[in-house]
Amino acid sequence: MTRALFIASIGNGHPYRFTRHSAGHVLLDALRPLLLTRAPFTDRTAFYETWYSPSYMNESGPKLVRQLDRFLSKQAAAARGSSSSATPVQSTLVILHDELEAAPGKLRVRRGGPEQFSLRGHRGLISVMESLRGKKLYPPASSNTTVASGAGSLSILRVGIGIGRPDTRGKNDVAEYVLTPMSQTELDAVKKVAGETADVLAKEFDVVL
Repeated sequence: MTRALFIASIGNGHPYRFTRHSAGHVLLDALRPLLLTRAPFTDRTAFYETWYSPSYMNESGPKLVRQLDRFLSKQAAAARGSSSSATPVQSTLVILHDELEAAPGKLRVRRGGPEQFSLRGHRGLISVMESLRGKKLYPPASSNTTVASGAGSLSILRVGIGIGRPDTRGKNDVAEYVLTPMSQTELDAVKKVAGETADVLAKEFDVVL
């Protein structure tokens, strides 16, 4: 069966919309037009949704999980109304986010939460994981990447886009670095991997976990 994808970017809004910390939003900007023209997305519009977090990075979780819950409920309702209603819906939460340390424009894809791969102190990811646990969409202690939900099972796919790192390692240096607007070269590097990201997500439709 087709897996359903909820593709969410986390970052900051105005005036930080095009800073390094908002690289996930920039990636989604470039990705969305591709999804409208590329197979298999053109044949599966009912099975995916894109969404930008409107919250500040460290508050990403609550609104994202509320929107995810609506998406899962919609998928479950559609499944109940179809001939394949006996088959539970399999869904993936795709989180597009900035990746400190990775080279600018480098894509890093990880499946699962902190039990599988460290969140590396990323406050946006931490907020999302805490909210998922609070809604019992993700277990607080499990080696399994899929969890029970009202719409079948949920898998988490973290798609990080590299933004590099400052030469100095002080806490304030890092904060200033991620909140600095990206140069045109950096913006182009993020947008360039939209095609690679679309390829990753296309394969996700058919993942069986």
